[in-house]
Amino acid sequence: MNTKQTIKPRHVGNSTVLTVPTTIKIDENVRYFVTKGTDGAIVFMPQIANPFEEPELRQQITKQKSEFENVKPEGRENDE
Repeated sequence: MNTKQTIKPRHVGNSTVLTVPTTIKIDENVRYFVTKGTDGAIVFMPQIANPFEEPELRQQITKQKSEFENVKPEGRENDE
């Protein structure tokens, strides 16, 4: 989006709402993290899945860890 648009906050119940213009295409099914910078900028970032919570990856990491548990250092691994 190359053109600047302005919006005005409004109150709905106990919340302050910023309306996203339709020219900014967003997926309504995505959750967003929101932060406010020290300069006052408000940034919305799409929340992505944490890959480390996926069972397949955790299982693979556990398997790889067990493969190396009994490996003894050889050569100069401990040299500093």
